[in-house]
Amino acid sequence: MELILVRHGITPGNLERRFVGRLDQPLAAEGEALAREVAATLPPVEHVYRSPLLRCRQTADILWPGVEQTVVDNLKETDFGPYEGKCHAELDGDPVYQRWLNGELEIGEPIENCNARAAQALRDIAAAVAEKGWQRAGIVADGGIFMSMLARFGLPERSYYDWL
Repeated sequence: MELILVRHGITPGNLERRFVGRLDQPLAAEGEALAREVAATLPPVEHVYRSPLLRCRQTADILWPGVEQTVVDNLKETDFGPYEGKCHAELDGDPVYQRWLNGELEIGEPIENCNARAAQALRDIAAAVAEKGWQRAGIVADGGIFMSMLARFGLPERSYYDWL
């Protein structure tokens, strides 16, 4: 079985380098254009699994139009709590933000929770694909989810942030 992992296209918040997290942003024009370019390079899939967030649905629709999709809640991006929608320039100088960046405290969803959700989502998707007998499926989600999956299952072995 082959699972094709694709991060959603660019959103307005991505362009502004904001912590988008669970904000339900649509694709920016640049994100739609990039998804169309990528679509031409991807093989067909028998099914698509995706995050419930709008940007992931829009990306999946562009990449594999007409292919049935299953929404997987565990593919939802990490929750950045009070930092969602903010960018580094807005938070620079905030001592709590600096401690969060240094890994000294957790804000929003703990990384361990995201890692566990991502691993469970991948296990569940792989089991469903195997049960259906499909050869190839697509997964469209957020970067943090894929970093978690790859930190757990990717080769060569690398840490979460090394998959950025």
